[in-house]
Amino acid sequence: MNRETAIEQLTFFIGKWELKVIHPHLGTISGRTVFEWIEEERYMMQRIRIDQPDFPSSTIIYDYDVEAKTYLQHYFDSRGLTRLYRMSLDHHTWKLWREASDFSPLDFSQRFTGDINASQDVIQSVWEKAYDRVTWERDFKVIYRKVK
Repeated sequence: MNRETAIEQLTFFIGKWELKVIHPHLGTISGRTVFEWIEEERYMMQRIRIDQPDFPSSTIIYDYDVEAKTYLQHYFDSRGLTRLYRMSLDHHTWKLWREASDFSPLDFSQRFTGDINASQDVIQSVWEKAYDRVTWERDFKVIYRKVK
């Protein structure tokens, strides 16, 4: 797939979404996120704001790596963390993973799986982590619901 086609596949994200984060220690937290095009629709940006001071807000830039044939998610958050995730996307599944040190040390591996409904306006997702790259445990769930 070429870069232009890959970036166009992100179009369904564009808009405002409500978030419900289900965290094992913080309970259920509400938030919101906005996906928008930047740099003449060559990149997509996502801003996440969570209504809980212990949970970071973040800004994310999406790109596509033609050679690796994966999307890239450049993550920056209110704690000062910067991370680089690999990403795949099809009509029903959105996946992110981080298995190597990048801009910050890799204390644990992470992966995200989002199940996208048929109308592409609800995404049921879960973040998982593994300290040994083998034994995965649920970190928290996120439900995305498109509002605009």
